[in-house]
Amino acid sequence: MQKHSMYSIMASEGDANNVGCISVEHKYIKHIRKEGCIMKAIVKTGPQPGVEVVDMPVPTPGPGEVLIKVGAAAICGTDLHYYHWNKSGQDFGAKYNISWPLVLGHECAGTIVAAGEGVTERTVGQRVALETHISCGKCFNCENGMPHNCTDMKIYGTSCNGCFAEYALAPAKVCFVLPDEMTFEEGALLEPTGVSMRAVEECGVQPGETVVVNGCGPIGMLAAMILKSGNAARVIVTDLDDFRLGMAARMGAIPVNAAREDAVVRVRELCASRGGADVVMECSGAAAAYKSIFQFLRPEGRLVTVAHPGGEIPINISKDINTRGVAWKGIFGRRIWNTWWNVSSLIAAKRINVLDVVTHRFTLDQGQEAMALKPQECGKVLFTFDN
Repeated sequence: MQKHSMYSIMASEGDANNVGCISVEHKYIKHIRKEGCIMKAIVKTGPQPGVEVVDMPVPTPGPGEVLIKVGAAAICGTDLHYYHWNKSGQDFGAKYNISWPLVLGHECAGTIVAAGEGVTERTVGQRVALETHISCGKCFNCENGMPHNCTDMKIYGTSCNGCFAEYALAPAKVCFVLPDEMTFEEGALLEPTGVSMRAVEECGVQPGETVVVNGCGPIGMLAAMILKSGNAARVIVTDLDDFRLGMAARMGAIPVNAAREDAVVRVRELCASRGGADVVMECSGAAAAYKSIFQFLRPEGRLVTVAHPGGEIPINISKDINTRGVAWKGIFGRRIWNTWWNVSSLIAAKRINVLDVVTHRFTLDQGQEAMALKPQECGKVLFTFDN
């Protein structure tokens, strides 16, 4: 996928490939003309903490790409790792070939306003959300129903420019068409909710089982929300922060603050008849979590790990896994497109309200303020646009 630098030169007025001069008479194209082909974006300029809010040219879609007028975008934990440029951000960026300058963001929804050469599967005017995993389509995993773990994968908003901008380029093949009844804000949350949905799918929760969700960030809260809409008899959420635990409690989960009580003792009390929880979902990304999550589980329980801790984690395989018969599944992203269809159906049918996890909305001009929010002060944070 072509990467467009904020320093790239715009095509001339007579260039038929310039989006601002495209011949199709369309209300969005007229808007681009009116704005003079300049847009606002949140950019990380190099390998150090911080971001910049800049004006840059509206990019032109290349072969296989579409240009999207962004309707809403959401901040992910990965964006915050990049903002702080911590160990997790450095490791993830190195794995997926991050380079500078980079428009951040990968959770968004908007309207396709232009299409590049060869695009047939999507059309101008469609409302879409974006899958983050850009697969090659040719490797063993891609050809066997596992493109979410492509062996030559690129990551939207890391390997190429992302969506924290008024207009965003994306491969047409990663665009998911929104149901008519879904808003842009809901659409922007499809990608993170899809992570939670995939985790729930991998848990294989049977009717009557108890699930512990360790880590009450947006992914954990969305997972608790989905679990409450399905088979789980009880959902226990553990965290160190009362603000987020309070949000999860309002969704029907049982909160346990590990900063104020022994979380292992409390979970075992709640699950005394079974000797522990049936399933644990690790969503915190904290290395210290691995000292307790195995103790939450009953023998023959299941562990699903979602968050990505930085660095290596020591695990006692014999004590924590083998002799207790624990089944462990790690996940990375959504199943394409099965998970998307499942989670979009839940949202469209009003079985879950993903906007319950949103606590703040900002404009791109407020990008510095939005990225600097502390996790203890917020749930999911959205960028909103004048549409």
